[in-house]
Formats: sequence, structure tokens, C-alpha cells
Amino acid sequence: MDLGLSEEQLKFRQEVANFCLKAPRYKLVDPTEESFYSPEYYRDLAGRGWIGLHWPKRYGGQGRDWMELVIFNEQMGYQRAPIGDIYYGTVGLFGDFCCSYGTEQQKRDYLTRIARAEIRFARAYTEPDAGYDLAVLQTSARADGSDYIINGQKRFITGANVADYLFLMARTDPDAPKEKGISFFIVDMKTPGITVSPIWSVAMRTNDVFLDNVRVPGENLIGEKDRAFEYIDKDPHFRYETSLGFDLGNTCRTFERVVRYVKEDNKEALSQKAEVRQRLAEIAIDIEISRLMTYRVAEMRSKGLLPQYEIYVQKICQATLEQKLANTALDMLGLSGQLEMGSKYAPLRGMMPLNLRTSLISFLPGSPEILRNSIARKRLGLSD
Repeated sequence: MDLGLSEEQLKFRQEVANFCLKAPRYKLVDPTEESFYSPEYYRDLAGRGWIGLHWPKRYGGQGRDWMELVIFNEQMGYQRAPIGDIYYGTVGLFGDFCCSYGTEQQKRDYLTRIARAEIRFARAYTEPDAGYDLAVLQTSARADGSDYIINGQKRFITGANVADYLFLMARTDPDAPKEKGISFFIVDMKTPGITVSPIWSVAMRTNDVFLDNVRVPGENLIGEKDRAFEYIDKDPHFRYETSLGFDLGNTCRTFERVVRYVKEDNKEALSQKAEVRQRLAEIAIDIEISRLMTYRVAEMRSKGLLPQYEIYVQKICQATLEQKLANTALDMLGLSGQLEMGSKYAPLRGMMPLNLRTSLISFLPGSPEILRNSIARKRLGLSD
């Protein structure tokens, strides 16, 4: 593929970069509390039309293509924009799903408000016993007249504590095979019966969400009933692709800081050590591989193609890269590299311990084994 960006794309990338560099220093919400999210920054992005920029203009977007979306995401990651998981749950998961499968009324009701930064969504898929294998989820949605009554527990729901809605998977047909009978719902967080409880993970806050007889209008069913698992199996975007480019940008910025530290370190003369130079060179190569796969997926989307195994390859490349970079950097920094943000003695502003913890969950929502099995099935035609 040709990675040469057009003049218009280069201009857009510079526009996003300039915005990030000139934006006021917003108060960042404590990452252990709110997952790197600044409401003020989020609203400023909406003011420029960048929330859902790849959606049709009639729904509040700019009608840009996927290449420009990934350019935007990469700059957001590189500049460490405080948009958090709430952006990707809102835009990349719910918003893109609504664009593809929502009714016209749902698109007008929700997408336009998302584009104005008026509402936010959190993904509510996983459960205590349904992590990688969503087909075994137990949260139920029982029809009651024109409504549904939802009961169950969702686990690791990042952003639920700041979201206005859940984009929730629930079982609507308990007698169907495990991969059938599951549906998607829009659940207002103000509905009685919802309780959010924090979980402190190795990287940030996430949440348990308990649903006790939560009544949801039938019009909040999104997509066809009983077909949720079919949607995410057909289009892996709704599991893996939502932040495409963001992690790449973040990794590039971290790598640049590590290289600068190595060059400027005179005490240990790290830049003269063959092992250090070799490991950094390998990471530089891995970054370019991840970039190629990232933009390959974006190019396919821009051409109207539906990536399948390509998404899994990109995810493995990027997640493996993040872990490799974090471990390499900490090896070079030594014991002081374990000092956290806030310590005046911490090299690289204490960012590497957080990067390491984040890299440990970088494969989510799928393990490397699951991703490789998916490649074997979708690309090589092998059975599970």
C-alpha cells in the first residue's frame, strides 16, 4: 500500500497537532479516578466538529474518511489528549454501531448529541464469567409489554462512572444457542436499579455495574433482536478497532522520550552500549510495522472494505510493541525507572511504570491466543 498522505490529509494532521499544542492546559481528571478524561477538552473537540468526524454531516460529523480518522486518533495519542476510554466507547463503539445498524430516529437522537459532546457512552459487554467469550454472558433482558427488564452484572466497564448511557449486551432469548439470542441496548444511567462500583485495576479505575430490574423502553433496542454476537463476529471493529491509531501515537511519543533520555544520559553512556542500540532499533522497526498495519486497516475502511484478520494482526503488532517498549525502557532506566509520577527523582516524569501497567492489559478485549486463533480461522481457513 502507498502510505503517502495527500496534501489535504497532511494539512488536517497539522491542524490537529496545532490544536493540541496551543490548547490550554486543561485540568486533567486523576487517571486513577476518571480514566484520563477532561470534559472541557472533550467539549472543545466537539466545537471543532471532531467528535464523530467520520460520520455523515447530517448526523453532526464532517463526512471525513477513515484515513483522516486514524490521522486524528494518532495525533490525539501522540499529544496525550485527555479524552480517555469514554471517547472510544462513545464514538468508536456506540456511535459507529449506531451509524451502521441504528434506526434513522436513533441516529438523529443520539449521534447529533454525541457530536455536540452532550452525551457519553460506556461499553457494557463483559461480565464476571464472560470476558473474552462474550457468548456465555448471563445478563438477561426479558420482554415486558413494550419494554425490557434487564438484570445482571457487568464487569470492567471503564467510564461507567462518567457516562450518561451504557451500550449494553444482554441475552434476550435464554433458550437459544449461546452465540444466539443476544441483543444490544441503550441504557440510560439515570434509570432506577443501576449501581456502579469502582474496581481499581493495575492501570486505572474501571467499574462493576449492577442492574436490578432496570426497565428499558423497547425503542432502546438497537440493531436486530438476538443478533448482537453476529454483528461483532462479522465486524471485529466493535471489539478491537475503536481506538485505531491512538495507541500508535502514544507509543511513538513514549519511544521518542526514551531515545532522548538515552542520548542525553552521560552517567551510564547508554547510547554507546550495543545492546541498548540494538533493542531500540528493533522497537523502531516494530513501530513502522504497527503503523503499516494500522493504516492498512484505515485504507480498507476508506475503500468501503470490511477488515477481518487484518484487525487482529494490527492488534497483536501494537500490543506486543507496547509491552516490548515498556520492558525495554524500564531495563534501561534501572531502579529509578520504577518511581511513579510525582517523584522529583523519577526519569521521564515517572511515566514508565504506568506504561508498563497499561501494556499488561493492551491485548484487551482479547488475549493473544484468541487473536491468533481468529487469524487462523479468518485468514487461513482453519477450524477453531
